[in-house]
Amino acid sequence: MIAAEAMLRYLKAQGVEHLFGIPAGIIGPIYDSLIDVGIKPIITKNEAGSAYMAARYSSTTGKLSVCAGAGAVGVSNMMNGIADAKRAKAPMLVIAGAINRWQMGKGAIQELDGEQMVKVVTKYSATVLREEDLLPELDRAVRAALTPPCGPVYLSVPIDLQRAVLPQLELPKPPALDEHTPVGVPLPSELELASSLIRGAGKGLIMVGRGGRGFGPLIEELSSRLGWPIITTPAGKGVISADYALNLGNYGFSSTDAAFRYVNGSEPDCLLVLGTSLGEASTCNFNDVLVRGRKVIHIDQDAAELGKVFPTDAPVWGDLAIALPYLLEHCGPARAPQTAERPFNDAYERNHTGLSLRLFLEGLTDVMPSNSRYVCDIGEFTNFALKYLSVPNGGDFEINLDYGAMGSAIAGAAALAVAEPDKPVVALAGDGCFFMNGMDILTAKEYRLPVVYIIINNAMLSYVERGQQFLFKRSLPDYKQERISIAAMMEAAGVRGMTVEKLEDLSRIKDFTSDLQGPCIIEVVTDGSEPAPILDRLKALVSG
Repeated sequence: MIAAEAMLRYLKAQGVEHLFGIPAGIIGPIYDSLIDVGIKPIITKNEAGSAYMAARYSSTTGKLSVCAGAGAVGVSNMMNGIADAKRAKAPMLVIAGAINRWQMGKGAIQELDGEQMVKVVTKYSATVLREEDLLPELDRAVRAALTPPCGPVYLSVPIDLQRAVLPQLELPKPPALDEHTPVGVPLPSELELASSLIRGAGKGLIMVGRGGRGFGPLIEELSSRLGWPIITTPAGKGVISADYALNLGNYGFSSTDAAFRYVNGSEPDCLLVLGTSLGEASTCNFNDVLVRGRKVIHIDQDAAELGKVFPTDAPVWGDLAIALPYLLEHCGPARAPQTAERPFNDAYERNHTGLSLRLFLEGLTDVMPSNSRYVCDIGEFTNFALKYLSVPNGGDFEINLDYGAMGSAIAGAAALAVAEPDKPVVALAGDGCFFMNGMDILTAKEYRLPVVYIIINNAMLSYVERGQQFLFKRSLPDYKQERISIAAMMEAAGVRGMTVEKLEDLSRIKDFTSDLQGPCIIEVVTDGSEPAPILDRLKALVSG
């Protein structure tokens, strides 16, 4: 068995079904061996897209993803996707082909030390130079990727080593991890301290981040027992259904009005933080109004996050699968529910021209399947989505605002359609995102992935335009561009398209998106005049 096949058989035993990437000469044996092993390749249009796909696949499913490409130029293109996975704590393996071992140091084509390049954005990186080290290094990398805090790992394998025939040997047994395996047992003393603070508190508040994914019902049960409302971070949006009575919606950048008022009010005297790093996007630029005058309980799988941003009265390092049942059992008798403000946001006021993106997003969930997964890209439209898009029961929302790579969700949406084919996927992106990474919509087309791409086209870099006006009271005309029909561009490539220019067009979307055999484009034309809820971000750019 050659080394490339042995690597893939190990990954197959780990449950890997797909490999994202672009083939090249120095990674050729890996791609050829896919035929023998039965792992399906997803060939993207750019190595960046393959890394974005792998990152989104892992950050949402929690499963190991794999992307593979040439070392040097391929890895350079993957860098943003690897960093995206690092910030999302997504378990992703990057396999890079390298030049022959005998060529190293002689100026061969595509020679570059990728291992050193990726060290800052990976949990583990290595260049394998000996046959006997290959499978142990692969096993070490996979275990590192899947050990919380999860993250991307990297292996560079020379092409002659990929082709090398390995002696008959037993493949390492993959890590025995599944979605039900606890990954960290909190100390009883930490859990009891947290429970005692909850029992002694009057009114409280629960904050849920990305780490709460999969625990929505348990969190809602605890909320109902305590009578405490819930706010979700941008990365935690969708973990708690918008239909849940005590959900106040998004908090952080582009907070809902209900969440903002409750946090800034004097009522809650205890804050229970579940599965979030409390980064800039989740705390309104590290504003301590979230914790001021309150007892803080923070539960997370990553010990490095506890107390990193704000002082914590009861840090709990461990798995929510263990912590939440304990809190439910020891939080004291059921309490009367607090009043949760409805609706989430103040009434709409028309203070702009053109189509209202707010009203479009508020109406979108009515015409899309209730179990849709919304994958949000990065741009000014993101703020509208965080504040105004309500994710109903059964739906989901995915974003990596912490890294904020434009174009990442366009590629990532296709990976989510690969991961769960029966769950509708809706990608929200802007025209700037499309121009950066839009060609991976063609990847969705070629693999018949029924992703609904909603592209907000305001013919400008509106986040930049508005930010420059805020910061410097002027901007460059170059931030605006001649409007191009993105729907027409993609229709020329065989992708079904429609254009939305008025709210009444929402009623056409349900029929347009029915019976999809591949992706479609819904181009939403706006003039960019609607004020976006971006003040926190702009203030952060001038804060000392």
